[in-house]
Amino acid sequence: MILVSPLLRMVASVLTILLYIATAISCFGGTISPEITPLGSVLVIGMPVLVTISAIVTVLWFCFGHWLVGSLGVVMFLVCASPIKMWFPMGSSKEAAPGNPTFTLLTWNILHGADLGQPTDTGSRTLRTILEVDPDIVCMQEMTGFTPKDLRHFSQASVDSLLKRYPYQLGVGRTYDICILSKYPLRHVYFGSVNNFILSQYCTVKVGGREIALANIHLPSFALDEKEKGIFTPRGTKKEKEALTKQIYRKLKHAIPLRADAAEKVMRGFQPMAMPVVVVGDFNDVPASWTYRLFLKDGFKDAYCATNFFPTYTFYPHGFYFHLDQVMYRGNIRPLSVERLDVRTSDHLPLLATFEILPGY
Repeated sequence: MILVSPLLRMVASVLTILLYIATAISCFGGTISPEITPLGSVLVIGMPVLVTISAIVTVLWFCFGHWLVGSLGVVMFLVCASPIKMWFPMGSSKEAAPGNPTFTLLTWNILHGADLGQPTDTGSRTLRTILEVDPDIVCMQEMTGFTPKDLRHFSQASVDSLLKRYPYQLGVGRTYDICILSKYPLRHVYFGSVNNFILSQYCTVKVGGREIALANIHLPSFALDEKEKGIFTPRGTKKEKEALTKQIYRKLKHAIPLRADAAEKVMRGFQPMAMPVVVVGDFNDVPASWTYRLFLKDGFKDAYCATNFFPTYTFYPHGFYFHLDQVMYRGNIRPLSVERLDVRTSDHLPLLATFEILPGY
């Protein structure tokens, strides 16, 4: 045991216990309705950082030979195991059973075709990536459309190749944000008032003679501007940062209930459907959040968690490494893999999912 002064050990113990409490609150922040307070949904965003720090601190207590405080950390991790596994999955990829049909699906917020990595490329790198990966279904968010007016970010040759590859399309003629391309037949689904959430497309896809319901969604964001996203940079005085923090909180307070309401509309449409359902897109929210848990309560599962052993992120600018893009599924299908592609044209990274359709529905 390494000897330290009793006073220093007491201060360190108190700080560690406060850290464990903050970590536990962040883990279960997503259980607090945003109608009560948006703070829970804000705190859950910091869960990965707090969990990581808590793990390091717990190991250090054991290394220093102080088992009591270290054991408190172990208890905290056991209590918080369920939400932690939503962020830190412990799944693995799988192989399809012989004879079962499979399909691949790419979801990507493409930032209206801009290319952050190569600005002079005019967005064709995004479409080239899709053609090279060659998924069966492509779900794009922040895709204005394929009309001549919208093609300023794309070469016509790449657009023609993409539309030829995917003859079944939703949102191609003129869309607001959402587009679905498919090699398999699509059937648009109308749920009445549920379709009033305009950042979404609902359809069924016929794969191997079986229909799968699909939603491509883009849930409301926090709508932070570049200055607000850079709150943690050294720029700005303390007073300016305090004002900026209040401004950010007001936006969070407004956006979080809107996002929850939009998610509920999406799920409400699929509730009477017996067929398997896949919901993908830019959720603008992290695992273990209130919105994420709404899908779990409605019977959905996280395909990334089921097929991966390690956390991921799909949003990366400004030092914010958040897992905002999700692949959720329900029913008689099984995810085989979900891979994050490291293609940095947009501020979001694409996810490529492979599903197996199980017999018996």
